[in-house]
Order: sequence, then C-alpha cells, then structure tokens
Amino acid sequence: MTGNTNVIRDPLADEAGCKRDLEVLKDLKVNSIRVYETDYNQNHDACMKMLSDAGIYVMLDISIPKVSVNRKNPMWDTEMHSYFIKKVDSFSKYDNVIAYIIGNEVSNDVETTPASAFVKASLRDIKSYLKSKKIDIPVGYVDNDDPKFRDSLISYFNCGDDPLARADFFGVNTYRWCGSDLTFESSGYKSMVEPFIKYSIPSIITEYGCITAERSFDELKAILGPDMQDITSGAILYEYSLEPNEYGIVQVSYGSSDVKKLKYYDNFKSAVASVKPKGVKESDYKSSNGISDCPKVTDSWRCSEKLPPSPSEKACECLKNSLKCSLSSSFDIESESDSKAATKFADLVCGLTDCSEIGTNATKGEYGKFSFCNPKEKFSWIANKNFMNKKGASDSCKIDGVSTSENSKPSVSDLSTCEKYIEDISVSKSGYGSDSKSSSNDSSSSKSSAIKSTAKATGFSLFVVSSILFVLSNF
Repeated sequence: MTGNTNVIRDPLADEAGCKRDLEVLKDLKVNSIRVYETDYNQNHDACMKMLSDAGIYVMLDISIPKVSVNRKNPMWDTEMHSYFIKKVDSFSKYDNVIAYIIGNEVSNDVETTPASAFVKASLRDIKSYLKSKKIDIPVGYVDNDDPKFRDSLISYFNCGDDPLARADFFGVNTYRWCGSDLTFESSGYKSMVEPFIKYSIPSIITEYGCITAERSFDELKAILGPDMQDITSGAILYEYSLEPNEYGIVQVSYGSSDVKKLKYYDNFKSAVASVKPKGVKESDYKSSNGISDCPKVTDSWRCSEKLPPSPSEKACECLKNSLKCSLSSSFDIESESDSKAATKFADLVCGLTDCSEIGTNATKGEYGKFSFCNPKEKFSWIANKNFMNKKGASDSCKIDGVSTSENSKPSVSDLSTCEKYIEDISVSKSGYGSDSKSSSNDSSSSKSSAIKSTAKATGFSLFVVSSILFVLSNF
C-alpha cells in the first residue's frame, strides 16, 4: 500500500548528521550499517561519499512502512513496483551499497505466511530489473526468528527453478542472547544457525542486541568467532540512535551535530574490539551446497510455491480504459471514509459474483490476471462488474459514500485485449526481456557484486553493523 512518503526523516540526506555519525562509526570501528527508511527524492551524494571514503558499507531496506507488502492484506502491485524501482535507481549508483533488503519480518506468524509469496515476487522483479540494468547488488530477505515456521521460510526464499526468484542472502533478526552468562548452546544460537549450515546463500544476523538483561554483546564472540564464522556473514547491532524502544547506544537529533554516548556504547565498542574475525578470500570461497526444496503447504506454512505475476502498468491502464463504470478521480485510497465505503461495496459485490480476475490466494497459488493493479483500479473493476451484471441499469454505477463516473464509450472495447500486456513470468522470460536462465547451483544473480577491492560502506542513525566485511566473498 502506498501513501505520502514526504514525512521521512532520511538519515542519509542529513549532511550534518552524517558528519556527526561518521566520527562515531569510526570510533566504534564498524564497517557497515543498515538503514531502514530513506526517500529516493532526496539527495544522498554527500553522506554516501563520506561513508564510502571511510570504508563503510550500507545495507538498505527498499520498502518503508507505507510502501511495503501488508502482511494481513498482501499485494504486489504497480504502485509498489514503481516505488521499489525508483528506490534502487536512486541508490545503485553508489559504490558502497552492499545489499538491498526486499522485506523485513513481513510474515511474522503462521497466519501471515501467505504474504511471503508477494515479497518473493517483488524480490524476483527487482532482481530482474537490476540484472537488466547490469547492476550487481544482492537482494535478500529478513525474518523474525519465529521457530513455528522459520525453517519453511528459510527454505522458501532459496527454492525454485528461477534464480531471480531466489534471495541472494537471508537475514535473521534475533534476540535470543540475553545476558552475559550464556553460551553458544544455551543462548539458542546453535539451534538458530543450524538451518544455514548447508544453505547455499549467505546468512546474516540483521538485528541483535537484547535489552532485557545487561548488554555485554557477548554474542559477537560467537558470531564472529569459531562457532559461526563459517556459517553466518556478520551481524548488525540494533540499534544506533535512541528511539522510543530504547535500544539505541547514542542520542542524536536530526540535523544536529550533537551526539551523546549512552550506557552501552562502551560495552559495544569493547565487544567489537575484542573479536578477531578470520575472514575468507573470494578466491578461496567454494560452495557446494544446493538450493533448498520448496516447503509444502501445511497448517504452519500456508504459502504455495507459485508466485504472483509481475505488475504491468500498461495492463492496468488498459483495464481502466475498458470500464464503463469506475471510481472518480476524487477517490482517495488514503481517506478512511473512501476506503471503508469502497471495501464494503467490494465485499458485497464479490460475495455475489466472481472477482477472481483481481483476486489472490497465495495458499493455493491462484492469482487473477489483473491482481497486480492498484486498489483504486481494482475497486473500479468491481464497480464496473456490478454495473455490467445489472446491464447498465439506472443508478447501478452508484456506490454509497464513493464518487463514481460513467463512460458509455470506453476507448478499449474488450478487456481481454489487455492481457497482451501481462508478462509471462516463466524462468525463460524473467529479467525484463533478458535471458535469465542459469544452472541450479547459481545461488545469486549478483554473486560477487558486493565484493569490491576498495571495500566501502555506509552507516547511519538507525543501525550499527559489527563486522560484515570479512565475509563479503560469500556474495
């Protein structure tokens, strides 16, 4: 779902904040950061150059809360697709973008596992787009370490015949290690990393740093030491700046050069300094692990292997031009009253007639031909369906609480002609017209893209990364 993104306080567009944070990151000796929310409309040149010059990588979340797959009402539509493309277009020019995260904890319980199909479809289409532009930046997914379905989720994002529909890395947000008296085994870390021992793509701890006990950050000794250094590719501390959840290790304000180091700052600094990652050279890295088997649909995993189609703006524009009854231009999906009225009407109509052309069922792997159109276009399709079912009778284009309009002579006379704009998403046609076929053991379309002889990175006011650089060759 999309909305107004102008309220984003983009840390990579805050030059004063970047100068301030850069000195802190140097003091901490981190080489990578994860940044959750950015605005592609803003200028990031100054901050990205500062970080690049300092040898700091950026791991960037593509989505933002208002433009992301809604776990309870998932879709992968034209508006989200357009936003994601603009985001990667904006950042892919920088040499220190180490990776993109396509989704963060989208499926966070059994009931929301169907949403993963839409995230995986977005991953496929963004990887296809990057490949068409000859951009080699890995794209991965991050989970919430839920034991009820995590094994299926881990396999799901690394399965299937299309390499562009498989993640380039898998991240885990985990808070199992709470306290200074734990070990690799007693913390649960050993069981947490077991699914990755024979995994064919890199795994990363994308969040850690429990706050329910003293924060000694002892888990770094396991993550960057013998216990895990051959399994995972570094870790990202949650988090850098102090937010209402109180995980931050410094206190800063947007646009200000002031910084206050908080209680656990020195603990984290000492923990980073105490570990000595072994590392691996790209030339020495050999992976013999194969791709995962796709999980079967069960009570705890409700997501089919089949993915939603790639969004097509031309197909949706064609659909709009075929309608004799549609929502008027004044309809605002962000308006609570408009949205409620349209949803009520849609539930009524689709309870009486077939709306499968715009519907989805990820558990069964069923996706309508026009299921990727935006909500307004789909509401208009429903209004037109009702209008045509009633043979254009008087008042049949009216919806309580929603403004509509009639068009007796739409420019497209037959909706079926719009199907020519719907892409074939088979393996042979993935990649925006380019040939995307590869062998089954090709785990990443950007396998060595993140490894640059001049290792760079970026980091900012949201997350601090402990060493990730030493395993970049896994990409």
